[in-house]
Amino acid sequence: MPAIVTKLVATLVIVLSCLVSGTAWSQLAATSISTGRKGGNYFEIGKRLQSAMLVERNLKVGVETSSGSIQNLARLAEASSPVGLALTQSDALSGFIRSNPEFADDFIVLADAGRECVLLIASRRDGVASFSKLKSIPGTEISVDDLGSGASATFDHLRAMDPALRKTKPVFVDTVEAMLQVKMGGAHTQLRAVMLVQRPSAQTPPIKILLDNANDYQLVPIRETDIQNAKLPDDRVVYTFEKVRIGGGEESAAFEVDTICTRSLLLASKAKLDREMRSQLSHVMLNSSKSIIGKAD
Repeated sequence: MPAIVTKLVATLVIVLSCLVSGTAWSQLAATSISTGRKGGNYFEIGKRLQSAMLVERNLKVGVETSSGSIQNLARLAEASSPVGLALTQSDALSGFIRSNPEFADDFIVLADAGRECVLLIASRRDGVASFSKLKSIPGTEISVDDLGSGASATFDHLRAMDPALRKTKPVFVDTVEAMLQVKMGGAHTQLRAVMLVQRPSAQTPPIKILLDNANDYQLVPIRETDIQNAKLPDDRVVYTFEKVRIGGGEESAAFEVDTICTRSLLLASKAKLDREMRSQLSHVMLNSSKSIIGKAD
């Protein structure tokens, strides 16, 4: 074959490869990982795992976006789904197993994907001193972003463990819009707080609003007396109680608050991934876990 033809064919292959959609890549892959929203922490972990598997093991792993932990777990549990790997919060996993007890034997934990902490943002004007106080306000609403988000999974888990929280209503409002409603307050709204579940160092839009408007907002503490804890099948507790620092850069306000944190986990399906595939994934996670998961808080 003439050199010019060979070069054209090679170029065409590269172009076609670049045009392959995420869905098409997943169809070609050995398995897929269900992550989170594009650009978020879970999505970035999935992309780094995809790269590591291709470079180190010459295996394709598809990366699928999702609304969060609950959708990831549902896909992992669904026999017809191509998803063999999923990222999830520990509290979401605990709640999913409570509703689907047979799932407890269907997965292995490939990696600890870092901690995510609950941040409850309220108006300073309301003077809410604790989570217990927040729960006691009649008709209280808490924004948990959208159905299937990490905050939604955490709220559902806490409410299942704590009868007092069942009087508090979760609302599915965009977090930036919710931050404005909390700040404005007034008789027209019962929205008292915004719940986030994220890495403490993550500079998400609501955190930037919090730090830029430190005189308007406060972080509501969550202490051991405020909630009921739970355990996973391997006997690990779902929540740890920690003092978390937010902000504090050269030109940033700083907040410290007592709150609860949960671990993020990378799960693999026993049924969908054979022994060889799980072994390949285990080798990659042992060798490259730090670069895949990212810097710990």
